[in-house]
Amino acid sequence: MLEEAISLTDNKTIKTALKRFKLAEEAESDTRKRALEELKFRAGDQWPDNIKQERALQHRPCITINQLPKFIRQVTNDARQNRPSIKVLPTADATQETAEIINGMCRQIQSSSQADVAYDTACDMQASIGLGYFRVLTEYCYDDSFDQEIKIKRIKNPFTVYFDPSCIEHDYSDAKWCFIVSDIPKDDFINDYDGNKTADYQMASVGNTQPDWMNEDFIRIAEYFRIEETHKKIFLLDDKRVIDEDDKKQLEEAGIEFNIVNERDTTVKKVVWSKITALEELDKQDWAGNFIPVIPVLGEDYDIDGKRVIRGMVSDSMDAQRLYNYNSTAFTEALALAPKAPFIMAEGQDEGYERFWDNANTKAYSRLVYKPVTIGGQIAPSPQRNSAEPPVQALALGIRQASEDLKGTTGIYDASLGAKGNEQSGRAILARQAEGDVANFHYIDNLSRAIRYLGVILVDLIPKIYDAERVIRILHEDGESELVKINAYFESEKGERRIYDMTTGKYDIVVSTGPSYNTRRQEAAASMVEITQSYPKLMDIAGDLMVKNMDWPGASDIAERLKKLLPEGVLKGEEEEPETPKKIQDRMAKQDEMIGHLTEALEKTQGTIDNKQAELESKERMKNSELQNRLVLEQMKQSGAANNAILQKQLNDISARLNQLGNNEPLSTQQEQDISQ
Repeated sequence: MLEEAISLTDNKTIKTALKRFKLAEEAESDTRKRALEELKFRAGDQWPDNIKQERALQHRPCITINQLPKFIRQVTNDARQNRPSIKVLPTADATQETAEIINGMCRQIQSSSQADVAYDTACDMQASIGLGYFRVLTEYCYDDSFDQEIKIKRIKNPFTVYFDPSCIEHDYSDAKWCFIVSDIPKDDFINDYDGNKTADYQMASVGNTQPDWMNEDFIRIAEYFRIEETHKKIFLLDDKRVIDEDDKKQLEEAGIEFNIVNERDTTVKKVVWSKITALEELDKQDWAGNFIPVIPVLGEDYDIDGKRVIRGMVSDSMDAQRLYNYNSTAFTEALALAPKAPFIMAEGQDEGYERFWDNANTKAYSRLVYKPVTIGGQIAPSPQRNSAEPPVQALALGIRQASEDLKGTTGIYDASLGAKGNEQSGRAILARQAEGDVANFHYIDNLSRAIRYLGVILVDLIPKIYDAERVIRILHEDGESELVKINAYFESEKGERRIYDMTTGKYDIVVSTGPSYNTRRQEAAASMVEITQSYPKLMDIAGDLMVKNMDWPGASDIAERLKKLLPEGVLKGEEEEPETPKKIQDRMAKQDEMIGHLTEALEKTQGTIDNKQAELESKERMKNSELQNRLVLEQMKQSGAANNAILQKQLNDISARLNQLGNNEPLSTQQEQDISQ
């Protein structure tokens, strides 16, 4: 036992580790016992052992119709469809370009690690028993390389993890220590670690034992993370620099003057990793990061009377599931396995025909012969069955009620499970389906918090693992990969000298939850097609973008060909370099100046037109007045009535024309000729 192992070792690290392990074991004993029962229950072990044994002796069934997995998968599959993603934002001394490179590195780390397996495993345990884990570790890129890379791995069995029970943060970021235990064959242990201390010790608790735990074929080892703290004083100089005591001493020895404006005590943390047994420390290294690289994914987290209680979906649903099984079993027995109704007869009526009557409930005889008298010779009526109707309707109602109780305890109802309801409109259907998502959204939200903490660990770890000049692969949001050089100057395609320095700058982490990029791309493509049906001309200017988002072979090739057919103005606009704020201001100033010149020229032209129009109107009035006078004189000279009528008509035409001078229409040539004649 642990007490014996503690007394057998003189190693201070091992003694401390064993005491801490015992502390975690005792603090989590009840939680682990309950969680193990819930995990077995979720897997289908849903009948108490004593009832199973009793019914087995009676040859009676224990029917299990496990309804829980479909409710749990409703939560876990929603998490798979709406995968949380890490987003790195630059803060102090950081650039947006470097932040994008770190974003690409995080995506590449998750892709190469198959981190989705780690997330899904942790989420499944979270929804089932309330707690799952995944971890971060480092590996060499190749067998013959000294370059390391970061990996994200799953922890399949959450019962192998033991955390500091004094931590209170939701992500356990304030934990001082952590254990991950595992079993390895004894021969491998001896070969790998030259182990010779195989005394009888046990480093186990409820949930992580194996049937052959005490077998001599296996040895239990543990990865032991702990945070070691050192205290020191730091100083703020008048030039905003921050130095510690060692830096201060070096400046003083070098004779460099400086002015301290403030000082304070601080704590420096260091994470140490060891691989231990209960008797010896097999390996020890300093972990590169500042955080214990084990990330919990919590379900429902309570503090009850000073003890941490963690629960999942199974906890509240166990009784409803048992009721469902009991009613289903009783229903089956009532219909199919209930004993046949016995015959009631007088003593001696089956004499000579016993073998027929003994098999009357199992064989279909065409006739059954009996004696109409008893042993005493008394006349007796024919044998009759003593039948009873099983309560089928009541049992069916019990099953239905148990099913409703399961929905109530999980918060997932028929609409979320795909059943058709009374809703008619699409909005009403979506609203009903969203009820289950809202009821269990805390599981997805807690997973997002865990992945955010993963982002914090990655941003802390990347500058320490990727600290030298090297070429790495990054992954863009659309899935395209790119090779980039980090921690060294290089010349960009535009001829600029640039550097992606992973060791400088600070970054914030945010997490977004929603459909994956591929899902959003498919939705965008569907929307584009729908818009094109209403406005077909859109295909002429955006056809390449639409085809590019399609998921079928050759889509990218067709998109490139369509791009070559785009109008010149569209391509020119895409190829233009983005304008800087200064360029935009200069362009706007030139446009304002041009508009001013055009406005001035327009005003001058309009004034000239107005003057010309007034001049033409004045000349035309004078000419028409002169013609009118000539006609009057000519009329006076004419003495014939016919001539007077003609002249009068021409005079009327001229008067009508004078009334229409507002239209600026001069007299026609024919009219002037008629008047002249």
